[in-house]
Amino acid sequence: MKSERRSFPRSARASAARKLPASALDLEKLLHVSRQLYAHALTLQEVIRSEGEVAYEVLRPKYDRQAAQQFEIFYHTLKRPSGLRKRGAGLRNRRLNQAG
Repeated sequence: MKSERRSFPRSARASAARKLPASALDLEKLLHVSRQLYAHALTLQEVIRSEGEVAYEVLRPKYDRQAAQQFEIFYHTLKRPSGLRKRGAGLRNRRLNQAG
C-alpha cells in the first residue's frame, strides 16, 4: 500500500506566494548579508587599527550592534508600503524644487 503524500492544494500554495513577492524576500536576504558584511568590515578595520591588541571576537558584538542601528533605516523602508515610499519621494522632490 502506497503512502499518500500530503501537500497543500495548488490554490493554497498560489495564494501564499501572492502574499509576499519573491523580490521582497531577496531584498531581506540582501540587507541581512550586507549588514553582516558591514559589521565584519568595521570589526576588521578596528582590529587592524589596534594592531591586533583587541581580538576580533571581542569587538564583533559591538560592531554587530552598530551595523544593526545603521541598517535600521533600510529595514523600515522595506516594511513601509510601496505607495507611501513613492508619495514621500515625490513630496521631497517638490520641496527641493521649490527651495532651489
